[in-house]
Amino acid sequence: MSRFSAFAIHLAISFIIFLALAYLVVFEWYPGILFDADGGWRGMRIIIGVDLVLGPALTLVAFKQGKPGLKFDLACIALLQTVCLTTGTYVVWSERPLAVVYVDSRFETLARDDFTDFSFTVPNFGDYTAEDPAWIAVNLPSDLDELSVLRRKMFKMGAPLTTAQQFYQRFNPLNQKFIDQARDMSRPQKREEWANAEQQWLARHGGAMKDYSFYTFSTRYIYRYIGFRRETGENLGFLDLQPKLALRIPSSNLPFFTVYTMGETVSVHWAQWATHQ
Repeated sequence: MSRFSAFAIHLAISFIIFLALAYLVVFEWYPGILFDADGGWRGMRIIIGVDLVLGPALTLVAFKQGKPGLKFDLACIALLQTVCLTTGTYVVWSERPLAVVYVDSRFETLARDDFTDFSFTVPNFGDYTAEDPAWIAVNLPSDLDELSVLRRKMFKMGAPLTTAQQFYQRFNPLNQKFIDQARDMSRPQKREEWANAEQQWLARHGGAMKDYSFYTFSTRYIYRYIGFRRETGENLGFLDLQPKLALRIPSSNLPFFTVYTMGETVSVHWAQWATHQ
């Protein structure tokens, strides 16, 4: 057997393994918009590098018919590829989004670490929906005092409000409260990029912009607007316009003010703000 024949056989076996893993990444672990938005493609590059490049390339270099110790060399290559591929696949799996959580006019993806970093129990999202990843809404308390206590508690912990699992419920895009909380797009409409983003959106989905509700959507890698059709609740994906970060300038005669950051909207008490400066 020639070196190139051994390389081709190794590449063919690796490609079959790659197809199985690609299916898991694209359709199970990072489905739909999450493949590009939350690290699915980055995970695929790890798998491609180890499975389709590293292993076959080492076989191409090491293989020589009749070479002493060839079986040992090939066994070492197989072991190295297996260890690297298993480790890479585990990283991709462990960092997959468990849920897309809605609160305060925004969506945020959450992985296991987003709970364990704060010593929170990882919820069983199957209790809320059969979707995987789960789409969840945080049903905030209607009582203002209770809401204030919750926001203050989460702020002190440094935990995002999206991890307040005691208020989780299944996300319903036709919920009137959700529709009413859509982002005010009057400011983005003043930006130069708006005309092109609007044109592309309507070319894909038709109708008028008033037929859609937009919310911010943040992951570890992107910060975008996501749109829903108001009438049906259909998730239509991302608007081709990057939201801008902003700070709402507070008034000293108000007890709370709001800070917008890339992944969080935080209500801050003046006394607490002063303590942290």
